[in-house]
Amino acid sequence: MTGPVDWDRLVLGPCQTVFGESVQWLQGGTAAAITLTGIFDNGWKAMDIEIVNGIDPAHVVSADARLGVQLSQFPAPPAQGDIFIIRQSRWIVREVMPDSHGAADCLLNKADQINEPLPVSTARQSGWSAPADY
Repeated sequence: MTGPVDWDRLVLGPCQTVFGESVQWLQGGTAAAITLTGIFDNGWKAMDIEIVNGIDPAHVVSADARLGVQLSQFPAPPAQGDIFIIRQSRWIVREVMPDSHGAADCLLNKADQINEPLPVSTARQSGWSAPADY
């Protein structure tokens, strides 16, 4: 009988070497960036949505960006709110989905403008002002 499979060394590492690319990880969105390897997928997928009012089903296309990572590359596990810089774009972690073999899928939302100033309010331009207890 053979021992347990070393998923990290025999499977995850080679997959990251072949399919992975260099990404930057910022823990909590504020720490210094750490370079690691991840398999980025920003593919489009079609979703059928059934309309209940009798109209034919609608076809919607959605992007579900994700980064497949090898957890042994991280000093601490990735978490919701962390930032990845991938191909010069910022992505915020929406959810981390670990598997039982030392890998995880990080579901991502685009975050390039996350700290950009908000547009000027038209309410303020019109002379509207908030009540004192607002």
